[in-house]
Amino acid sequence: MSSPSAADHGRPPAGGRDEESRQGTDEVRAATDPRSLLGLGTGSPLPETGRTAVPAQVAALAAADPGRAAVVCGEDRVGRGELDAWAGRIAARLASAGITAGDRVGILADRSTAMVAAALGAMRAGAAYVPVDPANPDERIAAVLADARVAAVLVTDDTAHRVASHAPRVLRVDGADVRDGGEVMPPAPAAPQDAAYLIYTSGSTGAPKGVVVEHQQLSASTLARREVYPGEPVFLLLSPLAFDSSVAGLWGTLTAGGLLVVAGPDEYRDPRALLGLVERHGVTHLLGVPSLYDALLAAAEQAGRPRLASLTTVVTAGEPLPEALVRRHFRTFGSGTALVNEYGPTEATVWSSYRRFEEPGPVDIGGPVPGVRLYVLDEAGRPVPRGTTGELYIGGAGVARGYFDRPEATERVFTPDPFAEDTASGAPARMYRTGDMVRWSDSGRLEFLGRRDNQVKIRGHRVELGAVEAALRSCEGIRDAVAVVDAAGARLTAFVVTDAPDALPAVRENLARVLPEAAVPARLRALDSFPLTVNGKADRAALAALPDPGPSPDPAAVGPAPAVVAPASDPIAQVSAAWAEVLEIATVPADVNFFDLGGHSLLIIRLQEALGRHAGVQPSVVDLFRRTTVAAQAELVREGATTGAGPAAPDTGRAQRARQERAARARRRRVEQGAA
Repeated sequence: MSSPSAADHGRPPAGGRDEESRQGTDEVRAATDPRSLLGLGTGSPLPETGRTAVPAQVAALAAADPGRAAVVCGEDRVGRGELDAWAGRIAARLASAGITAGDRVGILADRSTAMVAAALGAMRAGAAYVPVDPANPDERIAAVLADARVAAVLVTDDTAHRVASHAPRVLRVDGADVRDGGEVMPPAPAAPQDAAYLIYTSGSTGAPKGVVVEHQQLSASTLARREVYPGEPVFLLLSPLAFDSSVAGLWGTLTAGGLLVVAGPDEYRDPRALLGLVERHGVTHLLGVPSLYDALLAAAEQAGRPRLASLTTVVTAGEPLPEALVRRHFRTFGSGTALVNEYGPTEATVWSSYRRFEEPGPVDIGGPVPGVRLYVLDEAGRPVPRGTTGELYIGGAGVARGYFDRPEATERVFTPDPFAEDTASGAPARMYRTGDMVRWSDSGRLEFLGRRDNQVKIRGHRVELGAVEAALRSCEGIRDAVAVVDAAGARLTAFVVTDAPDALPAVRENLARVLPEAAVPARLRALDSFPLTVNGKADRAALAALPDPGPSPDPAAVGPAPAVVAPASDPIAQVSAAWAEVLEIATVPADVNFFDLGGHSLLIIRLQEALGRHAGVQPSVVDLFRRTTVAAQAELVREGATTGAGPAAPDTGRAQRARQERAARARRRRVEQGAA
């Protein structure tokens, strides 16, 4: 058959098969035409209004209805006007300490209303807030504060002792003198290019990198959120302030005039406590990593669906969404509660794409959020056809300024956007190279296929394997190291070549002092050498496929030799059986830390359920975090049996006392305010 001539192109077909051929040709063109592909990744335009700086938006809502509740944590409920004034007093204290526009202010605060006031107060003073997670080791906190060159640190009573030597100025924000009295500073004028916050991510060299997000990007991101999720949400904040998804909950809720429900330090880990928060406050929206949402649904199935009846929208983000969880969501809610899968790196202000599920089906990351441009490009920077794998680049209003004080790292991944016109200010349009491999599906949605480099997600936290390996190689006796992640993305195993395998428990303890919890390998295993690829590099796939020996006398195993198994009637044996089930190991030592055997925060939730089955007692999640050996948890079982605490028993002990103390403080404050 001869090829069609140039004159034949575009000639209208006669019909029949020719019509079918034309339709097929049109589909091929749509799948390969660069303009069509660029249009596929272009989000709807953002409204011109609603782009003022976040502190000014919060202040305007406070002026309109000062008595309306804005934030609640435990028994502490703060109105819009009270929150605005509290932030204004923090800003005034910062200003009197010499903090000016362009400075950076660290925030080290437990989950609380004070944490929210601190972040708002820092921005209100014209500074950028730099959150650090109290769960991190002191060395990590010091490294972040030093790298950001903060001018001050805002703390609460519980965290003040951890930063005394890390900052020139330390201001406690939860005292009555700051919360209830003193000068109130109005929001400082914020230019669109001023920094709003810095959030630190893992670095491939082991050093954390601070992503600088400006007010214009924060305003655009929250405006897009109000477009996609209209109304005034009651939002349950699960993320720590130092986790970038906190931005979605904090500012997306407060600029929409909603109520922010902060899961307290004794609540965010415990699905049963979270069920209580949803029911008590009528939570309509929540955002969490899929693994935590799965645990919440499991708790709801035990307690009964009405505990989650108020939810209208559940957002998952931070790690791949399993299709089984989509099915579980719709079994629980039917079509009455939306499930949305969000995707987006810190460098693009939290979110860049989303997929709203109407029914169970294949999982993808959907299409662009308003104001965002998504490009799937080949190695030459050209758009690839549908169905072809390429690297995802993100352009548009959410692209951050770059990495703080790291121009070379910024230049590598923040590049000019050749597909977009210059911005309204005349600055060249930019895009961010994500390192994520994706493809456009036939239905026009993005399918996430994995990472281009060695960056992984561990329980929603971004971890650079290179950073973990660099930290290991800096330890005495470690000649080489390779870290791999398990198939579920829940924990790391590190393989090391070492002269001292007996010292591996001490090596892991050292790592726990300098790395975030998610980046600390659950297991350290000593090898004489690493399997190599044909290119002479360590074969990560072969290492990941090595059988797990479990805890044993092998010197490479973390912890001492197994303890003697107690009789089945003994709480030691009951707890050991629960550990063996959750950790999937055969023998459990009685005096080894749960986390040293591969446990992590989400497995603690499963351990609580397993203890209910094996011992008839479910200690609180908080107590399980505090008592982390078999022997210590056996004491919890004995205490629970003595008090009659069964599987559905509420939290007791320190968590309950803390709630009572917070309630008493809140009552005193209301009395004092009434007297005034």
